[in-house]
Amino acid sequence: MKLQLQLLVPAVAFGLLASSAAGQSVFINDNFETDTSADYIIASDGTPDGTQSFAYDYVAAGIPLAPNSAPGDTGGLKLTANDTAGSSDAWTLFHLNPITADFYVLSVDVWMNFGSGSGTTEYAEVGVGGDGVTYNSVFLPIEGSGAFIAFTGDGGSASDFRWFRAVPNTPAGETDNTTLPNSHPSYLGHGSNGTGSFFQSLFPAPPSTVAGSPGNIWTTVTIEVDNVNGQISFYFDGQLTFQGDFANDFNGYASLSIADVFSSVSTANNFTLYDNFRVEVPSSTIGSNYCTANANSTGLFGAMGAVGSEFATDNTVTLSASDLPLNSFGFFLTSTSQGFTANPGGSQGNLCLSGAIGRYVGAGQIKNSGTAGVFDLALDLTQTPTPTGLVSVAAGETWNFQAWYRDAVGGSATSNFSDGLSISFQ
Repeated sequence: MKLQLQLLVPAVAFGLLASSAAGQSVFINDNFETDTSADYIIASDGTPDGTQSFAYDYVAAGIPLAPNSAPGDTGGLKLTANDTAGSSDAWTLFHLNPITADFYVLSVDVWMNFGSGSGTTEYAEVGVGGDGVTYNSVFLPIEGSGAFIAFTGDGGSASDFRWFRAVPNTPAGETDNTTLPNSHPSYLGHGSNGTGSFFQSLFPAPPSTVAGSPGNIWTTVTIEVDNVNGQISFYFDGQLTFQGDFANDFNGYASLSIADVFSSVSTANNFTLYDNFRVEVPSSTIGSNYCTANANSTGLFGAMGAVGSEFATDNTVTLSASDLPLNSFGFFLTSTSQGFTANPGGSQGNLCLSGAIGRYVGAGQIKNSGTAGVFDLALDLTQTPTPTGLVSVAAGETWNFQAWYRDAVGGSATSNFSDGLSISFQ
């Protein structure tokens, strides 16, 4: 039995300090169908030369409906920058509901509009853990608080995708902070240039106007924040793009930004749209552990956990594996049948599944435990792997899960397993 390599995590979502039917604590839920400007703190770089249009009817402007919008919705948040002055310009909108949670997920639909060619020099930026005062800009000059991801819609930059981590959140022993270099391990080897193979595959043209960048198309940006284990994960359309460690926490204000980092004046066709801005906390621990894991090279026993809802139709389950060796690759397994096989294929662990065992090894689903010894995966219950293909989890079914990960014994490479976790769906 061999472990394979790759990486991912889908999304949950968020709203107004209420609880949904799925047991989520919702901090933010803004579909921008009405003017919600009173819910935001607006910060700029001190040379304001742009606009913020709430409840902007983008459908009337010929832009297709955002992927997470309900039929009949038309509104979004339209941001422009550097409209006339010919200088760098940055705007950040912080939602007034501060987030305080051990684990939370932000998601938002983003459309970056431009006319033709490239060279808008504009970045969309989506952030967490902000201070509500400092505007975000990944370049010239670098400013920000908490963490945010910045990206272009038209390519043409050597740094089309970058992320920012504030100085107070720099882990002990690290020297890189603010805009992290594209050689940083959190870039997962994808780099920052849209010409790279990862981004070319993620945003092919068509439908994108420029291959490797989300120009004139909708993309869903997701940020997972694990304040317990100090790990942040960034996704585009469910594809894990960057994943890094941090110190302290990323509690604070979530933000949406636009930044034009150079002096060229933007045209009326250059703008960024945001829609379906959500932040929520999967607050319910679900499932029951079973089976016995063997100790790994850290002396600990890999442990399974899950948060979310046991209602299959809610489709909000996030698996986690903890107490793993550091910087270890692994992935989750699943089956409707429990079992016990000691040391399968020479592994140091115990396989706690039997029957038709599926592997979460799709694009982005192979994970790395990082410096916290933990990885997680938000499941899509309509795309559950089996040896014969993907199936949907149905009410009344019980599914079992386990993590399989790389380990070493006496300097020799091997593998190990976590314990098992059983979830009965309703």
